[in-house]
Amino acid sequence: MQGRTLVHSDINPTNLILTANGLRVVDWAWTTEAASWVELALLVQWLIGSGHSPAQAEEWLGQFPAWTSVGRDALDAFAAMNAAKWEVKAEQSADGWVHDLAAWTCAWAKHRSAAG
Repeated sequence: MQGRTLVHSDINPTNLILTANGLRVVDWAWTTEAASWVELALLVQWLIGSGHSPAQAEEWLGQFPAWTSVGRDALDAFAAMNAAKWEVKAEQSADGWVHDLAAWTCAWAKHRSAAG
C-alpha cells in the first residue's frame, strides 16, 4: 500500500459534489500518501453499497491503469484487512452506516477469497 500518490482516502457520496462545472471532491481531512491503487480499492465498498456486486465493482475499476497494475495478493490483503477493520468498528458501534460499511467490505473480502 506504500506509495507516493496523494490520496483522499475518504471518497464517499457525501464528499462528492456535482456542479455545473463538473465534479468536486471535498473534505480532504484524511489525505495521505499511498500507492495509486489504494484510492480505487477504497471505492469498492461504496460501489457495492450502491448496488453493484463485488465483481462488477472490480470490472469497472479495471479501466484504470492503477487498478490493473496492482497484484492479486495486494488486493486480497487489502480487502481482508479493510473488512477486519470495519468488522471491529461495527462491534463497537450502533451506527447503521458503520454496519453497512462492514457488510460491504466483508462482501468484497469474501469475493476476493473465493476468486483466489
